[in-house]
Amino acid sequence: MLNKIFGIGLSRTGTTSLTCALRSLGYKAIHYPPVPRLQKILSRYHAATDTPVAVRFAELDRDYPGSKFILTVRDVDGWLASTRKMWARNRKKKGWELDLRYALYGTAEWDRDKFSDAYLRHYHNVTEYFKGRPDDLLILDIFKGQGYGEICKFLNVPDPGLKFPHKNKTGKIRMRDIFFFHLLG
Repeated sequence: MLNKIFGIGLSRTGTTSLTCALRSLGYKAIHYPPVPRLQKILSRYHAATDTPVAVRFAELDRDYPGSKFILTVRDVDGWLASTRKMWARNRKKKGWELDLRYALYGTAEWDRDKFSDAYLRHYHNVTEYFKGRPDDLLILDIFKGQGYGEICKFLNVPDPGLKFPHKNKTGKIRMRDIFFFHLLG
């Protein structure tokens, strides 16, 4: 197995699906790891995904040389609509999650312009950072049908021949699912 695999797409870009896909390929993967324990958690996992990982991609690249990075993306309007719904029903964040929101979006509340700017800035920063390193970064659009074929080629592992796991389409992760994710991880 590789050093590490980091899913560096923002929340609502298919990060839960990517986590499930990596698990089905045999990687011990965690979705949305808590920032304060990230380094300790990474010592026990092959892969980590979602915003807490995404905002630290350059640091993780330095700390884990030879790692692979997967940037999950989707059309900006679809992403904005999805984040708006998620934030409308999401509980108020505290501590590291609130800090993460301010660091990425510049706000604790959903704001179309700030979110759009943050999404485009993140995409630009990632693609510029990995410019000239096509073996280290895969840009994956699960919403346009990409999945195992692209991931397996990028990681140089056999395609499992499974249907790609499209998870969390509605933004409703149940507590049972979170428990199951961590149980598998």
